[in-house]
Amino acid sequence: MNRVWTEEELDILRRDRAAKVPVPVTAAKLGRPVPATYARARQIGTLVQPHQPWDDAGVTRLRELVSADPPMTDRRIAEELGRTITQIRWKMQDLGLIGVRDLSKLAKNTASEMARPKAAKPLTRKPVHHAKPAPQERISAMPAGERARAAAPALAAVPAPMIPAPIDPRAALKRALKRLEATLAERLKSLVSEAEAGMVRAAMDAIAEKRRIDQRLADLGKRIADAQAERIAKAEPMKVEAKMAEAAAPPKRKAKDVGLPVRDGKSPLEKPKRAVVKPALKKAVVPAAQGVSQAAVPRQMQTPASPPTPKIVVVETPVAARPEPGADSTPTQVSGRGGWKSVRRDPARVMAQAKARAKPANRADAVDLAQAAQAAIERFIAERGVTKTETNGIQTLVSRLQARGYIVVQDGDGWVIDQRRRIDGESALIAFAEARGISLDVAA
Repeated sequence: MNRVWTEEELDILRRDRAAKVPVPVTAAKLGRPVPATYARARQIGTLVQPHQPWDDAGVTRLRELVSADPPMTDRRIAEELGRTITQIRWKMQDLGLIGVRDLSKLAKNTASEMARPKAAKPLTRKPVHHAKPAPQERISAMPAGERARAAAPALAAVPAPMIPAPIDPRAALKRALKRLEATLAERLKSLVSEAEAGMVRAAMDAIAEKRRIDQRLADLGKRIADAQAERIAKAEPMKVEAKMAEAAAPPKRKAKDVGLPVRDGKSPLEKPKRAVVKPALKKAVVPAAQGVSQAAVPRQMQTPASPPTPKIVVVETPVAARPEPGADSTPTQVSGRGGWKSVRRDPARVMAQAKARAKPANRADAVDLAQAAQAAIERFIAERGVTKTETNGIQTLVSRLQARGYIVVQDGDGWVIDQRRRIDGESALIAFAEARGISLDVAA
């Protein structure tokens, strides 16, 4: 949105227009657009050059003046139309009249106007000085013949009046134009010859440089080929010597170089049997049974000893598969839902993992967390002399489902399994367990 012009800004605009400061400079000073500044200057009557629209008559007259012969300069066309040179040039560019005039004729006319001869000075006649008359006494004393001979040289000595020859301005102009054309032709020829010579020199330099580059590339390719041939020639004897040494070396030496164990009477390339070092089996962690208290045994910090360097032992008898470290020796129970393994873990370790990870990542972690919480509650109750007894088979069935990995929570007269399925009544619970291979008799 345009700002309202204040009195201070109008005063600055008036002063700049009075001092003939360009409007764009004033607009930049005031921080306003140039068209808005022009419009305000016109409104307050301070614009020196008012807007002059072009009509059809003006455009037609402009076309006639541009096409006139001899061609006219921009200044003369502007004077004929009463406009500025900038307006004339802008309109000629808008109408596509820039290249209409013959510039050579325009240059000749401009040169003739600049070389116009000076005005000749008016000739002044000098008065003729007549010879002084001889004294009367001498003239009368001289005889008549002598008087005639003395008067003849005096009459011959009188100069005739000098009349200047007329000057033809057109002939002088033609001679000046001829001299100018000759001078320009000579200069043009010299410039063209210099340009051609420069182009020839540049082309010769480029050809010479290309030849030098080609020669360097050829030399480089030759050196590379020579170096490669020399390298191949040096490597060939080494390959032959290596093949001969390999053929002459005994099998045991070859196997030692390769780094493979060799048994007597067998090829070194046979795959050796895997040497097995029985690791120390860790004590299996048995989960806490219901109603049984397990006290945490404090662990003793031992300084880790540097592992001994394993030895390669070659055995003939097959060795049993090495058990995974930390694996439980007891058979794992596999749930019928999704194939997840229900592995009982150390409750303390599970609690530490649960604290480290606030939200279980998968179902196995959620089951472990629920079982750890249940084991902790049972241990808490058992340490205080209270044991949990299973009075009926339904409680045993619930425990068996929990062992399979289901989260079973009693809710009133029913049970909620995995927080999404509700079972009302013992018969429905028994049917749910039997559908998954757990019967009440087996649970009891």
